[in-house]
Amino acid sequence: MKKEIREKLIELARLKTPWSYSTLNDQLQLYLNFKNGYNRDLIGEWLGEISTHEFKKGRPLFSALIIHQEDREQGDGFYKLCEELYGKPWQELKEDKNVEVEKMKECYAFWKDDSNFKKFKNDY
Repeated sequence: MKKEIREKLIELARLKTPWSYSTLNDQLQLYLNFKNGYNRDLIGEWLGEISTHEFKKGRPLFSALIIHQEDREQGDGFYKLCEELYGKPWQELKEDKNVEVEKMKECYAFWKDDSNFKKFKNDY
C-alpha cells in the first residue's frame, strides 16, 4: 500500500497539487474511516514511514502534500514528524506558516526535475 501512496505523492508533487487525507483515501481506495482513530493513525503512520524513508535519502517530505480538507493546513502529525526529523519543537514549527509552504515547495521542485524523477521514482 505504501508503494502506491508514494507513487501518487510523486504524481502530486510533479503536478504541484496538495490533496486532503479524504481525497487520498478516496482516490486510492484505501477504505479508511477517519472517524475511527485507528484509521487516522494508520494513514499518519504510512505517510510518516514514506516521509522518513525520503528524509533518510536526502529527499523532501511527501507528507507535506497531504493536508486537512477543512482548513487546508498540515495536521499536528506532520509537525511532530518534522520535530522528530529536524529536532525543533513541533509547536514552534506549526506556528511558522512558512514551514508547510517551504516543505511543499521543496517537494514540488525536487520531483518536477525530470532527472530526479527518473532516478528516484522507484526507490522505495
